[in-house]
Order: sequence, then C-alpha cells, then structure tokens
Amino acid sequence: MSIFLPDLTPIPVVDSHVHVFPDKLAQAVRNWFSRHAWEFYEQGSAQQLLQRLFDAGLHGAVLLSYAHRPGISEELNGFVASLAKRFPKAVGFATVHHQDKDLRGILRRAFQELNLQGVKLHSHVQLVAPDDPALDPVYETASDWGLPVTIHAGKEPYVPAYPMDVRTITGAERVERVLKRFPELRLIVPHLGFGESDQFYRLLDAHPHLYLDTTMMLGGFFPVPVEKEPLVRYSERLLYGTDYPHIPYQVDRELRGLLALELGETPTRKILWENARDLLRLEAPMGAALDGL
Repeated sequence: MSIFLPDLTPIPVVDSHVHVFPDKLAQAVRNWFSRHAWEFYEQGSAQQLLQRLFDAGLHGAVLLSYAHRPGISEELNGFVASLAKRFPKAVGFATVHHQDKDLRGILRRAFQELNLQGVKLHSHVQLVAPDDPALDPVYETASDWGLPVTIHAGKEPYVPAYPMDVRTITGAERVERVLKRFPELRLIVPHLGFGESDQFYRLLDAHPHLYLDTTMMLGGFFPVPVEKEPLVRYSERLLYGTDYPHIPYQVDRELRGLLALELGETPTRKILWENARDLLRLEAPMGAALDGL
C-alpha cells in the first residue's frame, strides 16, 4: 500500500467499516466475491491487512465480522478481540447469528470479557430482516450497554447469488420499525442506505440515534450519484467507511472521493473523525490540535 493518508488530509481518519475474518473463512469470503461480485484489490491475512492500514496513517478502525451460520459467533468474537488487542487503534465489534442460543449471553461475554464495543449484523448474509423479532435480544442488549449496532439493512448492494432476493427483507421501512421499537438504540446503516438513500436521510431527521456510513458510495464504483447537499446537512450523523479489504480498488479511493466533494472543513472533520470519536469514545491523536483542523 503506497499511500499515506495524512498526505491527503490533516484530519484524523477513522474507518468505521473494516472486515476481519480468520484465514480460512476470509478465503471463503474472497472466493465467493470472486465468483459472484468482484475481485478484492488486496490480499493477505487480517493482521497483514490491518498493519497496512495503520502504516498508511489511519488513525482508527472499527473491526467487523459476521456469522454466516449459527454456532460460530463466539469464535469470531474472540478473533476480533485478539486483533483489537494487538492493534490499539482498532475497536472491535461483536457478531451474533439470530439462530444462536443465548444471544444475550454471547453479547454480554463479548462486551464484558472481550471489551468489544458494538455489534455487527448482516441481513443479506444472515438472511434475517432487521425488524425480525429474533433480533430483539440483540437490540435490547446493545441498548442496555449503550453500544452501537452496525447492520447491513439496506436493499443494496444486492448480489443475485444470495439464496433469496434479500431486497424483500430489507429497506428503510423495516429499519424504521426497529427504531420506533428501540428509540435508544444506536444504529448504523452502511452504504448511505444505498437504494433508498433519500428515505434513510429522512429517518435521520426523526431518529437521533441513527447513523449512516459512507462505505463504497464515494469512490464512484457504483453508478449512483451521491449528492453533496445531504452529506453536508447530515454530516453530524455520517461515518466514513470503506469495506476494506472487501473492495475492488485501492483503499484511499473513498477518501479521495469524499475530499473531492469539498464539503467544507467542519462537515469533513465530522465525517472522517469526530462522529466516530464521539460514538466510540476514541482517543485523539497525540499532540493534535483538532479544533484547529
């Protein structure tokens, strides 16, 4: 990785959407994407890939895994926790599968014993609607702990190779039902709600604990225009993310796309750094006068 992020912007950059898996599972994910979606730009173990990110000047990363079947969540949580311990600038999220036994117990151990700081769910992979009552214990536990849940609950990006048309079980209306049932839940929806971005932006007006992340939406990979105005208007509720390493291009492409929009100093700082700092209680870089950035 021949990039250095501080050369692009003096603002600390936190990537709120970084995927990590044990080697065998990571290779299976890569193979699936290669057959059905796109080739990953970079190869390597989770440890090697994270080292490249931090060597490139990334200030912080949120490590996400997801359980594609029941019974593996605690193994994945242990793996994520080990990486978060190895990389002090990383924050790990737990995962659960809705068919796991004792969802509350799995999450309690992840938060209390492993120091994981949120939950990752993936409606497309786990084939579960965000408003399915099976996920209520997850939302309740996360709300009790005051920790966020990142859930791929938007309709896109959709891959036809999924066992069903996941667009029928996802979307802004279903997310709104979750937010109404759990008004204190800190919920993060990736990809700017791709496919229904306008509906998700409107949900931000009504639900103060909802966030969207920018993952894969600002690099021009998908043929979808992203308007500057809502990014500025809702900059306090947006998080920068890349989907690294599950992307078919160099990781700085999303950052360059964001900077090219010229949102202004304050919105850019909020999206890249301050919102993640406040939501995840991250530490500021040593010696940085952030108010002057």
